[in-house]
Amino acid sequence: MSKLPNFLIVGVMKAGTSGAALNLNMHPEIYCVTPYWKKKTIEKHSYNTGSFVGGMSNEESKEMDFFNLQTNYDQGIDIYKNFFPINSIPNRGESSPNYFCLDENRYSGCMTRMDESLDTENTKIIIFLRDPITRAYSHWNHIQLPNTDFGDRYKGKTFNECTEQASNPAANNAILGRSMYANNIASYRSTFGNDNVYVATQESIIANPLAEYNKIFNFLGTFDLPTDPGFVMSNVGDYTGSIDSQSLAWCKDYFRNDVTLVKALYPDLDYSGWNSY
Repeated sequence: MSKLPNFLIVGVMKAGTSGAALNLNMHPEIYCVTPYWKKKTIEKHSYNTGSFVGGMSNEESKEMDFFNLQTNYDQGIDIYKNFFPINSIPNRGESSPNYFCLDENRYSGCMTRMDESLDTENTKIIIFLRDPITRAYSHWNHIQLPNTDFGDRYKGKTFNECTEQASNPAANNAILGRSMYANNIASYRSTFGNDNVYVATQESIIANPLAEYNKIFNFLGTFDLPTDPGFVMSNVGDYTGSIDSQSLAWCKDYFRNDVTLVKALYPDLDYSGWNSY
């Protein structure tokens, strides 16, 4: 038997969602899908991963991509539920940063599927943000790695070629689009309720992981940990170089309005690790 998750980490890409899946599992009252548990579930139920796409097709990924991809959703909610076994752990969730990409055509319908399948009044949403410029730069760097299997149209191009020179139409530019936060946060607040959406910054978590994760534990309704159990930053890229001054100035102007909206929604977050906009 199994049941649906009662929390989701929905983003953002390149802001620590992989580390979060591992770190939340260090709390005795929290279960979050990781590659280890995903593989165990696939083996137990003899699932054919060729029937899935995105994260569900990849045993090495912590991501599920159930609600954002129609092919996975069409497999049925019972298959998804099997990744969240019934046991004594009260908090069950998963981490799929593509759930935040509500305005990307390939992920259309994500929020509608969540609303249809989840108890939105009792499901918690966790969103990790990162300075939009450094997130975009990390995204671009990731694409340049030889084994990266996405973003082909950006491979071999400079950061400026992938941002300022490729910003029209911006809706088709994932490097820029995934650093735009305000509208998607508002959509989650509208569907799940303001009190069920928790936002943190990656910069604050790096600076003080125990304090920041204890805030998340409190949000999920469980107790603090007295000491750091060994929190990790997973999939942190070892990138060289820095953003050129022209791109930095252009990105500050590009993201300024969105950052202003985010700060209005969450004025008490610590943005000291972000660029000045």
